[in-house]
Amino acid sequence: MIRKLASAATLLALMSQSALASQTACTFSAGEAPRYYELEFIGYGDADPVIVFSSTTFGSGKPVALNPADYSLKHFSPRARKVSLEFRNPKNLAMPPSFNLNGVDGRAILSIGSSVIEGDLKCDY
Repeated sequence: MIRKLASAATLLALMSQSALASQTACTFSAGEAPRYYELEFIGYGDADPVIVFSSTTFGSGKPVALNPADYSLKHFSPRARKVSLEFRNPKNLAMPPSFNLNGVDGRAILSIGSSVIEGDLKCDY
């Protein structure tokens, strides 16, 4: 009986460990309250990630998944901590304004309209 309980406990521990593993490849964050910006690149390795945008200047910080048809991910490498992303809003008020994000070696610049915001690109998850 003890052997069965130990096996069950081990199985539960292994299952919960994979469920808690992060799928975040990289995160760009910049600014401070009241103006904060974050882009999360969700996926594994250098494969095309799902990109989630959030900002206190848009939608009160509510995360919004970007539609791949509206952006061009020219370069993305978590290992090199490098990204080149261009998002063009198709006149959709539910989406953030058009922007560019370019970064290398853990630093990145987000350009939205006339604003240029420097921030961190963390890819060590």
